[in-house]
Amino acid sequence: MAFLKYTLIRAALFVIPFVVFLLLGIGGVLSAVYAVIIAFAVSFLFLNRQRNAAASDVSDVFGGRKKVTSSREQEDAEAEDSIDEAQRRAEGEGGPAEA
Repeated sequence: MAFLKYTLIRAALFVIPFVVFLLLGIGGVLSAVYAVIIAFAVSFLFLNRQRNAAASDVSDVFGGRKKVTSSREQEDAEAEDSIDEAQRRAEGEGGPAEA
C-alpha cells in the first residue's frame, strides 16, 4: 500500500508542474524536463519516509517475507511444510551417508 501511495504522490508531483508549464506555453519537451526535475527534487527532499516505506514493501514482496494472507495460501504453506519435513526425515533415516 505504501508503494502505491508513494507512486501516486510522485505522479502528482510530475503531472501538476507539467500541466502548468504546458499552459504557460513552454512546450512539451521542456515542460516534461522541468516537471521531472521538480518532481525529483521535491520527492528527494520531502518524501524520505514514504520512499523508505515503499522500498520496504517492495523488499517484502520480492524478498519472500510477505505474510500469507488467505486461507488457501495458508493451507498451501502448511502442506509444503509437511512435505518438506517428511523429506528431511526420510533423508535423515535412509539418506546419503554423512562424511
